[in-house]
Amino acid sequence: MADTKISALTAASVASAANEFAINEAGVSKKLTGTLLKAFVGRTLITGNSGTVGQGVAIAETSQILTANNADIPTTTLVTQLTASTVGVGWWLVEYWVIWQSNVTTTGICFVVDHTGTAANFQATRIDPLASATALATVGIFDQQPTTAIVGRLPSVWATRTDGGALGPNAGVVAINVNCMTYITAILLVTVSGNLLLQARSGVASTITRVCAGTTAKYTRLS
Repeated sequence: MADTKISALTAASVASAANEFAINEAGVSKKLTGTLLKAFVGRTLITGNSGTVGQGVAIAETSQILTANNADIPTTTLVTQLTASTVGVGWWLVEYWVIWQSNVTTTGICFVVDHTGTAANFQATRIDPLASATALATVGIFDQQPTTAIVGRLPSVWATRTDGGALGPNAGVVAINVNCMTYITAILLVTVSGNLLLQARSGVASTITRVCAGTTAKYTRLS
């Protein structure tokens, strides 16, 4: 049967992972599925607190969103909050927008970004908004919704060049059991594949912090 021009074919109703595309591989005609094409250049979404990052040959980008609150953290022992599996060899840029709460005004939260394989080069930074620009008594007190303009207020910043290094804890919060949002970014060179973990612990023993629904991460493989 004679070939049909693409322009004469019936239009597909929707793009699908099962769709097939004609390609030429080293002079041999083959077919390529939408699934393989997505893995090569596409984006991956992890819904929930654990999943596998995209493994594209080109730059791979994976997003992750926490759809429900994680269990309360009533201890100063680190507890894993997000897991991105199979973060492989190469340079990675990682960003977290962490929504969290504390049940005591004098209790903050500590975060750790940890790669379970080997990261030969690692840098991470945490940024929080503070309750005051000057008063020493409020340094490290998180304020998501200040009553006065944010102009002139200083951010609270932690940084580490150690894989698994502590980012925090901050000193506390202005209001209990309300959402706070912390921004964390990390750049790492992975030399041995492993999982990338976002861990957290309460700043004070026997008080509760929690990581909440809406917490979002983005993992971008750069090379």
